[in-house]
Amino acid sequence: MFPLVFGPIWYRHERQSGMKQTKRFRRALRGLEGMTVWVHDIDRDAASDGLSRQHLQDAVVVRLLDSRIKALGIGNVPEPPGNPWLNIFVNTLKSDRRYFYSVTVRLDEVIRPERNKACRTIGTTWETSSRGITSIDQLSVTVERQVENLVDYFIYDYLMENPQ
Repeated sequence: MFPLVFGPIWYRHERQSGMKQTKRFRRALRGLEGMTVWVHDIDRDAASDGLSRQHLQDAVVVRLLDSRIKALGIGNVPEPPGNPWLNIFVNTLKSDRRYFYSVTVRLDEVIRPERNKACRTIGTTWETSSRGITSIDQLSVTVERQVENLVDYFIYDYLMENPQ
């Protein structure tokens, strides 16, 4: 493993897996009371080859709840302060007998820029991602494992900033 620097973003490159991972900003998780979890739509080809958005959604929520992190579904009231969303994006591209994939887990929430506290906008305060290649028959297993690994990074960072 060796670090690479590209502008303001640090990457860690894993030689064996071909995984690149963006740096996580753990301090942004301090005081986070909970979040809404959303796995975004899956490509039609990937869904027909067995990858399920709902299965990923349920697995992430259960994993967070098992770690004693408050995870909400869409429309739960009241929303935590800052309206935080843990967004999971799975992008796939099918080619012959394999898939190229990328998985991103990121926390978006309402933020206020230092220069103008009256302004409120949505911003990403924590993010990690990975990408790789897998065979069609291993797509769902591989992507589920990647989502699980990235959510585990989130859980680790969350618990480091919010000891229970």
